[in-house]
Amino acid sequence: MLDVLIHNARIITIDPRRPRATAIGLWNGLIVGLDDDIAGLPARHVVDAAGLVVTPGFHDAHCHTTSFGLQKTVLDLAEIRGRYGTLTTVAAYASRLPENAWVIGMGYGAGLAPGEHVTRDDLDRAGGGRPVWLTHYSGHQCVISSAVLKLIGLADAAPQPCRGRIGVDGNGRPTGLLEEAAMDLIKEKAGQSSVEDLARAIDAATRAYAAEGITSFTEAGVGCPGMDHSRVEIAAYQLARATGRLHARAQLMVHNEILHEVAAHPADAIDRGLDLGIKTGFGDPWLSLGAMKIWVDGLGLDADGSEPADFDNDPAILRRDIIAAHRAGWQVAAHAMGSQAIDLVLDALTVTSAADPALPGAGLRHRIEHGAFIRPDQVQRLARMRMTVATQPVFISEFGDMFGDLLGTQRLGDALRVRSLLDAGVVVAGSSDRPVVPGAPLQGIQAMVRRESSSGRVYGRDERVDPVTALAMFTRGGAWAARSDHLFGMLAPRLSADLVLLDEDPTDVGTDRIGSIRVLATMVAGEPTHDPAALLAGLPEPAPAPALSPLSPLA
Repeated sequence: MLDVLIHNARIITIDPRRPRATAIGLWNGLIVGLDDDIAGLPARHVVDAAGLVVTPGFHDAHCHTTSFGLQKTVLDLAEIRGRYGTLTTVAAYASRLPENAWVIGMGYGAGLAPGEHVTRDDLDRAGGGRPVWLTHYSGHQCVISSAVLKLIGLADAAPQPCRGRIGVDGNGRPTGLLEEAAMDLIKEKAGQSSVEDLARAIDAATRAYAAEGITSFTEAGVGCPGMDHSRVEIAAYQLARATGRLHARAQLMVHNEILHEVAAHPADAIDRGLDLGIKTGFGDPWLSLGAMKIWVDGLGLDADGSEPADFDNDPAILRRDIIAAHRAGWQVAAHAMGSQAIDLVLDALTVTSAADPALPGAGLRHRIEHGAFIRPDQVQRLARMRMTVATQPVFISEFGDMFGDLLGTQRLGDALRVRSLLDAGVVVAGSSDRPVVPGAPLQGIQAMVRRESSSGRVYGRDERVDPVTALAMFTRGGAWAARSDHLFGMLAPRLSADLVLLDEDPTDVGTDRIGSIRVLATMVAGEPTHDPAALLAGLPEPAPAPALSPLSPLA
């Protein structure tokens, strides 16, 4: 007997062997079959979909879950635009705080020109002398007030050399801008959040994911410095799962600086890793370790539109860490926006693969995260090396006009490639990079299909894809990138019953309407994680969420 039969539905399977169906049967969290496979089988629960659309659950292949969840407990600047708006919002928020309290904001920078930032002096006035720390929406920059500069020893001058970049004025006085690895100076002072605070953030974030049809995601870096992470961050995910607060399958990338030298047998070829040999794949279908995440470059683009050779660390150290991860059996996920960073990654993987192709890293589906500026010759090289690219199409609708002004019309065709990668045989996984941009997958699918900026400027017309292909990248492509295509990504027999009910067909509406399609219900392993209209009435209900409490990460 089936546990659940959903019939009278318009089912998009993303399975090329059977692209469409009208009925699907579920048992014990798995898909038993579709249409004729299940004809005549009884079911404990029968759901008449009344023509609603069913698709595989969406997978976000690159997001920052705890950052997104914690953003709800600090000053959220994501919708605040421009210098005046930022400073007046900070002033109003600060006025409600005690005299020496920290003003912590996230999502700063909307509406500012490339390279434009508020200064320490601006923040001193707006914050009334309080410590102010605003993280840029990109996650690659922040601005801080004089009180914070003094705390980290940068009140009067910036040390040289240093990792990352510390903004200074014409007299060498720090302006309050920290970029890339220089942000670790404040993150280390801020400290990390508790396991319970992070579990609450995971709860808040993954409830939002479920409401958008996300059934699985890849967290793009646990163990990083800062209040939105922890060196024991995996414990927060375990706690969230044990207490009913993890509402989607989670795969966790591990920050490369967490890996360290290990004393393994010489025959194992493991120089760096985690204690006890834990590596990619450890865990279960609900919670597992994914790739080693390494930041090779930053934004990949200067304010003048050039691609700097601006690596996040010494290139020799980056190559060492990539090679060591591969040799130890880790999937490598390299943050590489610019073409020079992509070259470094591919060169390192080529060296270690050629040295010993029998090592366990050979079939790990290594990844380029972002790949914003991929040269034509790199497209073929990515295909030969069977690399995956995790792309963020909403960057186009959110930042397309800014990038277009910097790059010019001719270079737009090389930016955020999709079609040319697919044609070459590269697997492309759809993702958001949330909270950098809005993360709803249907918005991402629309952006991938239309490739239009907010002003309507087309961003590489030849890189457009059709809606079915875009949907596949947010389902089957994401599952492939997560090395989980044997578990989910399509609606087919023996795969997990991870699915979404929609009010319209994203492959059969105007492409400008895809992002506004409503997610009516979401199901993971046959149980609803989002069902506000009780369409799946009678199935187990998701657990209630405990209330969020404001964070106080700084002494």
